[in-house]
Amino acid sequence: MSRRERIAQERAAQEAQRGGTPASAADAAEPASGRPPVGRQSAVQPTAGEAAARGEQLSGEQSRGGRRGAEHFSAEQVSNEQSGGEPPTERFDPIGGGQGSAARPVIRSAQPTGQQAALGQGYGTGGRAYAGSAPHAPAQHPNAAAPSGPPAGGQAHPQSAQYGWPTAAAPAAADYSARTQPWAGQQQAQPAAPAVAGSTSAAGAGDSGAGGGSRNREYEPLGPVRGTIRAFGELCITAGLVLILFVVWQLWWTDFAADNDNQKLADQLTTQWKDNPKDELPDDPDEPVVGKAPEAEKAFGIVYIPRFGDDYYRTLAEGVSLDPVLNNMGLGHYPSTAMPGDVGNFALAGHRVTYGKPLNQIAEMRPGDKIIVQTADGYYTYTFRNFDIVLPDDTDVLSPVPAYPKYKGKDRIMTMTACNPMFSARERYIAYSELTDWRPASKGAPSDIKDSPAFADAGGK
Repeated sequence: MSRRERIAQERAAQEAQRGGTPASAADAAEPASGRPPVGRQSAVQPTAGEAAARGEQLSGEQSRGGRRGAEHFSAEQVSNEQSGGEPPTERFDPIGGGQGSAARPVIRSAQPTGQQAALGQGYGTGGRAYAGSAPHAPAQHPNAAAPSGPPAGGQAHPQSAQYGWPTAAAPAAADYSARTQPWAGQQQAQPAAPAVAGSTSAAGAGDSGAGGGSRNREYEPLGPVRGTIRAFGELCITAGLVLILFVVWQLWWTDFAADNDNQKLADQLTTQWKDNPKDELPDDPDEPVVGKAPEAEKAFGIVYIPRFGDDYYRTLAEGVSLDPVLNNMGLGHYPSTAMPGDVGNFALAGHRVTYGKPLNQIAEMRPGDKIIVQTADGYYTYTFRNFDIVLPDDTDVLSPVPAYPKYKGKDRIMTMTACNPMFSARERYIAYSELTDWRPASKGAPSDIKDSPAFADAGGK
């Protein structure tokens, strides 16, 4: 008895045990040409349990070096191959076939196709079927056109069960490799198979949707505590910026504006003096001419202090009001005190910081420093003598004899007052000087300021 006849008899016996229609050995045997009979449906239809058993059998056989891939063999075919016979074949129903349809032997490839690998279905390289595949998927007819892949978006295809596709979206490549190739982490990484267009589009759409959702996420509103803290912080930042701008205006901008006003006022005074010169000499050249007190808030002189710099000069106006005298016009003259060159106390006031800071360096003066006051009548030279620091309400320093208000005195004194210390008004810094020289306007400026930049800038030349 030949090998093929023996296989046919075994199939017939197996078919009889299952309760199917018995078939003779001649009917089950294949012709000598090697092609199966046409027009008869295969009598072998394995159940789900048998298919699972066959898969386990094949898995064990592959671990021992078996030569077959993903074919579902019957128990007789497996035993026949183990005994050294020819490779087994299996007969499947063609798609759409029924009773009387032609059956063809099909030997499946052990390697999955590119489409199966991309979709994560079918069989692995070792012939194992993962959980998502059908236990016994029917073979596709050679002339039948199969769909390119499962639909995108995770929807079930009408022929999903027929082609072994999962009903949900294709699993990730990492999950597929973990189930079908547990040994993949110990081997060299293989290049990934090209993804199917439908699967790629579905995955891309899902990622885009997730990203869009995160970008369009609505933030929760702030609670009352956080809102109050945030509003308070914004108010503090605004107040800080306003304070910085105020400091810049107070310390720098006021100086710039006061210097500009002082220069314009000095030009006006020198121009007026040149247009109305006093060329007549006094009866006693040694006796200084004392001018009349001007109107309030009106400029009448220019003060030069070489100790403060070669370019230092400030205009002198009547009164000690902040605006406009001290803030814009320079130095102010106390109205109740003597005029320049007169017997008594010629008292001046000025800022030590801001608004041009005319007396900023008053504490730097040393005995013997010159202070020249120019008016329409001439030049009065005072020499610094000493200083004192008093409280703001100590007005005795303005008396004809400082600190002794009951005495009239015979000296010609000049007193300059300024705030002390710097950036504070809790004290007053007092500088005392005494008249040491006088020159009529017709004789020109004294040598101390004649060639100085300050005298030239003030319009003296």
